[in-house]
Amino acid sequence: MNTRPTLLIVSYHFAPSPLVGAKRFSFLTREFARLGFNVHLITNGIADSPHGKEDSSLPLFGTVHRVDAPFEVPLKGAGLLRRFANAVLRRLLAPVGTEYFWARAAARKALAVAAKLPRGIVIATSPPHAALIAGARAARRLNWPLILDYRDPWSAYDWPGWHRGWISQWFARRIEGALVRESAARVLNTPSMRDWFEDSFPQAPAARNFVIPNGFDPAPAAEAPPADGPIGIVHAGEIYGSRSLVPLLRAIERLSERHPERPVHLTTYGALPPTERQRIRDAGLDRFIDVRPRIPFAALFAELQKAHVLLAVISEHMTYSVPYKIYDYMAAGRPILALAPRDSALHELLVDSDAGSCVEPDDIDVIVLGLERLLFSPALPPRTRIDRFRWSNLAQQYRTTIAAVTGGIPETAAASITASVE
Repeated sequence: MNTRPTLLIVSYHFAPSPLVGAKRFSFLTREFARLGFNVHLITNGIADSPHGKEDSSLPLFGTVHRVDAPFEVPLKGAGLLRRFANAVLRRLLAPVGTEYFWARAAARKALAVAAKLPRGIVIATSPPHAALIAGARAARRLNWPLILDYRDPWSAYDWPGWHRGWISQWFARRIEGALVRESAARVLNTPSMRDWFEDSFPQAPAARNFVIPNGFDPAPAAEAPPADGPIGIVHAGEIYGSRSLVPLLRAIERLSERHPERPVHLTTYGALPPTERQRIRDAGLDRFIDVRPRIPFAALFAELQKAHVLLAVISEHMTYSVPYKIYDYMAAGRPILALAPRDSALHELLVDSDAGSCVEPDDIDVIVLGLERLLFSPALPPRTRIDRFRWSNLAQQYRTTIAAVTGGIPETAAASITASVE
């Protein structure tokens, strides 16, 4: 009989899905297996996304159980009736997400899997929120402790009206509140997310709200980029929301005039919205930027390691978050320039890790100063502060959280350990 501690994880996305939601528990599951847990993963079917090729860089550990929804939303087809049905379903499912119908099938699969396992613990990660619903249903039937793992908030954030109307938010808060009451602990991705969560759900014991961020695997050190000649800035991913690269490109233009022997150029891997491309052209700044399509992670990582500086940009509507690319940047070992408000979670992380600088996204003078400091007075971040974000170290934090839930160590000790690594 298998006597290893049982973890039943519900994650809608998992390796080898190319979506960013697959990354966190693909890596954590590997580390849990190394720590001796018997890990079973309930996830969506293998063809869970039309968003590109499978990500072969993700580890695939544990016993994976894939299950499809009884039917997918949006409904396929272009007929008038289907379009009408999809519009109605999106509105009705706004509080819980269009993946809601997957929750029942996932919960059934979880119960069937758990019937053959010793008592354990359920970890459900969101978004999509259907994973939390499925995990809660399974934990309730099994009478196992439930940990809710938030990669993004559900209702515990001041979402703008265009993202979720007040009626949807009202229903979402009550549905999520019921799951929170059933949970034994909550894991939030950033301290900012925890603050929002605790303001929204003050009845949830604060000692059981933990912060465990995303992380990275260490990579062999690369040769430093040239200390003379052209300077390369690299950005990975898309530019969302109302953020614009125009202020940054204005700063690059100034630096190139100030240091003609070291012209600065930005390369971005990922689509730019047509409106942003037009803004850049209208400003006469397109000569400073090269927009390239997405490339496989291994090729992208090589480009990150060649860069002088790595760029991150966040939307003003998501100040709670730290983009996953930041941890890839940490692994690459190059300094980071973030265009983000000073009250953002990303600013807090960069200060805490000393992995780079955060500047106001629309202040050209400040961007120039930040770039000049990183480009012409570079100092690689101290690895001791960054290495805390390795997946192996984060899994140890998670083990502490699990032990607090199962009675392995006192809650006060678990909270102390978690606070020490934030």
